[in-house]
Amino acid sequence: MQVCTAAMTYGFKIVEELISGLSQWMDEGGHESVASIVGRAVPNIRDWQDLNLNYVTKAVINQDACIKCGRCFEVCEDTSHQAIFDVIDGARGFKVNDAECVACNLCVNVCPVDNCITMTELPLGEVDPRTGKKVTTYANWQSHPNNPATSAAQ
Repeated sequence: MQVCTAAMTYGFKIVEELISGLSQWMDEGGHESVASIVGRAVPNIRDWQDLNLNYVTKAVINQDACIKCGRCFEVCEDTSHQAIFDVIDGARGFKVNDAECVACNLCVNVCPVDNCITMTELPLGEVDPRTGKKVTTYANWQSHPNNPATSAAQ
């Protein structure tokens, strides 16, 4: 389990919460030891080279649900891609800058309001404002144009 981003976002006290949460989850699920759950996710692991590099999502903030706490802005500004504006029409508010959003999901993870920030897939044919390229069908690292070996082989 990796906790780097959580520690960056919430500080090292997050470890105590992780221990407590794991203990509760194990009790609720009837798991007697950590050893009994080790490896359960392994069948779901995919090699990074097989990931669809043309799958594009963007964060979307529901303005009606937003409580304007600013956590999304802070985490994006300080540890990610500076892809959230903190002013809308001259007032405090938060809106995603699609030209900078890389869909890291940090904003979703820190938002205290359920489903206030969601990741929305860009449909095929739509232009990704970040890259200026149209979203196309599946391409893994072996076939994606960002792989320098792909163009060298042509």
